Amino acid sequence: MFSLRALRGRRLSKEPLSLEEKVRLFSLVDVLESLPEEELEKLARLARDASYERGEILPEPQEGGEKLYVLNEGRVQLYVELPNEGEITLSVVEGGSIFGEIAVAGEGSGKVRARALVPSLVCTLKTEILEQLIEHHPAVALAIVRMLSERLRQAEVRLAELGHKQIPARLASLILRLAASEGIVSREGVRIETPYTHEQLGTMISATRASVTRSLNELQAKGAVEVVRRRIHIRDREVLEREAEARVVVQSLRT
Repeated sequence: MFSLRALRGRRLSKEPLSLEEKVRLFSLVDVLESLPEEELEKLARLARDASYERGEILPEPQEGGEKLYVLNEGRVQLYVELPNEGEITLSVVEGGSIFGEIAVAGEGSGKVRARALVPSLVCTLKTEILEQLIEHHPAVALAIVRMLSERLRQAEVRLAELGHKQIPARLASLILRLAASEGIVSREGVRIETPYTHEQLGTMISATRASVTRSLNELQAKGAVEVVRRRIHIRDREVLEREAEARVVVQSLRT
């Protein structure tokens, strides 16, 4: 048995994981948790592990023929680059999930890149290995379908917000989602652990860095949130939820 503290130290030193550590981490991956231990051990032997520091961009899935990432621990931003227009975030993947050629199918065309938002531990597998798993273990296939369905639902919510909410409301909605996925509860409220930059937040709600800064200042002035050492703290959830529900007022046309 090993501790997360030991694992973090191992990650920082760039040492390879032991087989026991890999098996343990694979057992915590949402789409693989139904596999028997012998299958997990087989995956662990075939996987290559690597650690990435905050802000580091992962190699493209197409490189080297390894097209599936297993995010054992950490948090990764999936995004696409736009010519002369920066980038757009597709989703933020949490530790214990997968992404890559299969995992992002249906999330849009174009070259999808991945960036570590926090120190992250990633294992890579060839997609044919996952295909074999799907063939012999229907529970894995069902788990992947559920994962993709949830990511599609989240994408639909974000698209609806772009059409019906102004930037402050979109930012408030984003903060609530981030709090739900990575928030840490304390006496002072909920803290979003990742120190997102205003530019990163902007890529998630299709807004400029300056617009995010203004909107965040508005939310702070209303007492909904506070930024401490670049981390967002939710101070009044009710206020934040009201701001998130604000919609664009469209005046109806009458003949």
